Amino acid sequence: MPDQEKIKAALLDPAKDYAHRFADVVAYLERSGWKRRIKGSHHIFTRPGIPFLLNLQPEKNGKAKGYQIRQVRQVIERLKS
Repeated sequence: MPDQEKIKAALLDPAKDYAHRFADVVAYLERSGWKRRIKGSHHIFTRPGIPFLLNLQPEKNGKAKGYQIRQVRQVIERLKS
């Protein structure tokens, strides 16, 4: 599994929105302090003190959905985490 900084750099690159493995994104978020709960195929991430959540779903090929990666990038940029 790639290290935390490599995943973050890839998440911040808009050209790679459709190339992220779902498991890598989940691991990055959990190591960054986000708590995950699962309801069906939805993986919902919350973080104490943050007034919004992230809702991710894996695609059938094991990749993360591109529009959800854009949302993750917006949160990372907003929080500077």
